[in-house]
Amino acid sequence: MTSTQDRHLGAPGTAPRPPDPPPLAGDAARGGEGATASHLFDQAERGAWTLVWLGVLGSGLGAWSTWTESSTMSVLAPLIALAGTVGLVACWLVRTPRGRRFQWLTLAAVVVSVVATQYGPIHTRRYYTTDAAALDHVATLALVHGHNPYTTSMAGAGSLLDVPARFWTYTATGGFVHDVSYPAGSFLVYALAPLLGFHHQFVDWVDLGAWLVTGVLVFAALPRRLRWLAALLVLTPLFVGIFGSGGTDAPFLPFLVLAVWRWDRYGGPRRDGLARWSGPVALGVACAIKQMPWFCVPFLVAGVVLEARRRGRRPVRLGVRYLATVAAVFAVLNLPFALAAPGPWWHGSLTPLVQPLVADGQGLVTLATQGIVSGVDLTVLSACGALVFLAVLCAFVAGYPRTKRVWLLLVPLAMFASARSLSSYLVDLVPAALVAALTVAGAGGRPPPGGLGSLVASLGAAVRTPWRRWAAAGCALSAVGAVVAAVVAFTSVPLAVAVRSVHTGPAGSRFYAVTVTVDNHTGSPQVPHVLVDMGSHPSGFWLPRHGPLLAVPPHGRRTYTLSPPTVTYTALRGAGWVVQAYTADPRALSTSAVQVGTRPPPQP
Repeated sequence: MTSTQDRHLGAPGTAPRPPDPPPLAGDAARGGEGATASHLFDQAERGAWTLVWLGVLGSGLGAWSTWTESSTMSVLAPLIALAGTVGLVACWLVRTPRGRRFQWLTLAAVVVSVVATQYGPIHTRRYYTTDAAALDHVATLALVHGHNPYTTSMAGAGSLLDVPARFWTYTATGGFVHDVSYPAGSFLVYALAPLLGFHHQFVDWVDLGAWLVTGVLVFAALPRRLRWLAALLVLTPLFVGIFGSGGTDAPFLPFLVLAVWRWDRYGGPRRDGLARWSGPVALGVACAIKQMPWFCVPFLVAGVVLEARRRGRRPVRLGVRYLATVAAVFAVLNLPFALAAPGPWWHGSLTPLVQPLVADGQGLVTLATQGIVSGVDLTVLSACGALVFLAVLCAFVAGYPRTKRVWLLLVPLAMFASARSLSSYLVDLVPAALVAALTVAGAGGRPPPGGLGSLVASLGAAVRTPWRRWAAAGCALSAVGAVVAAVVAFTSVPLAVAVRSVHTGPAGSRFYAVTVTVDNHTGSPQVPHVLVDMGSHPSGFWLPRHGPLLAVPPHGRRTYTLSPPTVTYTALRGAGWVVQAYTADPRALSTSAVQVGTRPPPQP
């Protein structure tokens, strides 16, 4: 083997190899073959910040069209567009894109541009666009006036929605959610707004503000070379659209970001600073606002235990202390309401988990809601989601520490496989996942050798350690169980639904009624609660014009002629629609074959 000197000078007896010529300035500037790695990284960062400023410019152009909603935009929109144009140039003229002044000025421009694009729509909006926002509005006002939201009627929420039937969250029993359905933090976070005099759409404003705070926290948490990621995240239309128009998950995001920031330093020495104790406090606040952060608790507790074990500290003691802190913070915010009305509080806090809600979302359940299959048992599909969650948790433990950077990106897999897989459930955790992946110990290094294949191999090798063996076995069994549950769920449909005729108004533009036959495959009477899905949120349950909705006898058939609860237009020509029938026991969805619309498109 040759020495280092030999490798540079050549093998013994040969002439020394001349050194490589230095890269030409022109090559470095052009990013050619002679450019050094530092030049390439510099150019890549400048290109990334260019995309950020392009987003600012695009926001300014978009805000220009809102001048009819606010005359302020007539001045502000051109200024934002000008700032975006100047920023595009500045990306390539500043000495370094990692300068504090350049980066924070860019973030300020991003925040202003987002507020500008959302100001007009929120300012002129007369109604909320989700029932969650309307319910939070009424609950917050009840709290401000000294009433317990869990025991106060939420009937006023209907007046805050344009057509209430198009926004309610429906249940498989034929009703809809009309009470507070989250922990107390869900309305505590909004309480300051009406106290300060904000009354118009204050839920939307607080949600948007929470999203911007989240972006600032992500920006501050990331290394300077990657802060452009946070700026692009804040500008992402998906998040701005959700949290600027009724997406009430935004308030827990800042706390979840703090909870996962350097989470593996919990219980460490003083040099780890705030991260050695702040995680469980922030997580407790996040859990007190919505249920989504609850799914992160087992991972973080397990991670704290595993990290303590690796570092030779007391793993069980640290894990218990972490969990106790989360529970204590959660209790501080919720205990007054739980003691005042235990039943309503329990019912409201657990509604999304225990109420028989109808299927919804963009996950696996769409096979049934969109008529690809004839239906699904929602209880069994929920069990499938729980098994996927358990499989991911076991994989996290068995593959640790390789999995410490990716676990938060895997949690939504459980939502994807459950009966309700709303788009927000699938993307809410991304900002926190970004912070978790880039701030844990070792995050600055390269991914483990071998990538995903190496991770799978490491799970297979886990049998060498007893506790990893149990975790790997749990992962495998849970994954198999999830597949079996999915198959059972989609093959255990209690009803068969068939559309017999459609009754429409003049020119076929409006639904008057639909006639369906329903066959009962179970041994007990079933009352089908019928919705019609035409690609948007259903407008309520369809009912007979006269008389009650009779049950279908065991192993029998019944024909219904059902009318819509509100004015409902027929589907456009070529567009698909389905009839959905829900049963409470079993909690299941049965779907008709896809029907095709015949209404001609409107004339220009």
